[in-house]
Amino acid sequence: MAANYYMPTRICFGKEAVKDLQRFLNDSDRVLIVTDKGLQKAGIVDKIVEVLECIGCRQEVYDDVEVNPRPQTVEKCLAKTEALKATAVIGLGGGSPLDVAKIVSALATNEGKLEDYQWNGQKFMKAALPFIAIPTTAGTGSEVTRISVIVDRNVKKGIVDDRLYPTVAIVDPILMATLPSHLTSTTGLDAFTHAVEAYVGLGANSFSDAFAMRAIRLLIEYLPKAFANGDDLYAREQVAKASTLAGIAMDQAGLGIIHAMSSPAASYYDIAHGLSNAVLLPHGMRFNVIACPEKLAQVAHSFGINVTGMSAKEAAYRGVEAVEGFCRELQAPVTYEGYSPTLEQIERFGREAAATLLARNNPRKVKPEDCVEIFKRVFSIAKS
Repeated sequence: MAANYYMPTRICFGKEAVKDLQRFLNDSDRVLIVTDKGLQKAGIVDKIVEVLECIGCRQEVYDDVEVNPRPQTVEKCLAKTEALKATAVIGLGGGSPLDVAKIVSALATNEGKLEDYQWNGQKFMKAALPFIAIPTTAGTGSEVTRISVIVDRNVKKGIVDDRLYPTVAIVDPILMATLPSHLTSTTGLDAFTHAVEAYVGLGANSFSDAFAMRAIRLLIEYLPKAFANGDDLYAREQVAKASTLAGIAMDQAGLGIIHAMSSPAASYYDIAHGLSNAVLLPHGMRFNVIACPEKLAQVAHSFGINVTGMSAKEAAYRGVEAVEGFCRELQAPVTYEGYSPTLEQIERFGREAAATLLARNNPRKVKPEDCVEIFKRVFSIAKS
């Protein structure tokens, strides 16, 4: 199969990049800012509003996006978009606000409802409203992807369409400077997961590999520094760069077992996406060693491990061990604490994870029983 690369989003990157909004909006625009209450309370929304006021355009804010957004949120946000007669949409936040803004910008110009695109295979026929993605966490990569993920019917199900690519991504590390250390850790490990799964996935190619490996190396070097000192803007900038690179990689190459298993964990328990992936990351890597030892050996090499004289499989396991140490250094949880699923529930989670499209891209064939065994390890209690 021929390798393909397509990513039409314009990226504005660096400190004070939000000022570039004036390049893409004018005083005749009506702009809806889609975000969450945490960012509203933290004053991050005010920074965007200030720039829009300088431009002279009208703006309103929708700040009711939850951790794992549902269709009702999309419908309410769409209604506000239509009431405003918005000419552009800004998504401000982590993956959830960006995903809601992304799908709303497309629904605003196309016929049909969310379920038509999420469940019935309908494709967007018209261009979306201009959509500007402004991430405030360095982890999701949603600012450069053509997928919007909404939880419905107890499934974290994505809508994939080229018309969902953001028009512009504005990646400004200053907006991430106040991110708490635990969120710096889990969102950064989310980006690391994107890079690793894209690197080993069946959809990987030379183009995606280049983005993924650069992201891995940047995160190894700078994520601990950003975690240790959130005021280190250079470290923040490098982690933000890595997150965007990893986002491009996953968009082009796809993901795998870690994200497949993260889906039911988020759908049923509302576990934050970054946290969910951080817990599963070492388990998914260890599961895949047998299928792609050469690539996972490169992860070990990226950590500076001398793999001379080792077999590819031995080096790959050293890479997994290095990632486990990396997660410990970043104080990431090793289990989903506080949840007590029954064995029947865990078996259902395993079946659902193995049935996802994400699992089909994994380098090792994923069976429900494989997921069940991993779920047993990552949930703190599993009653029979």
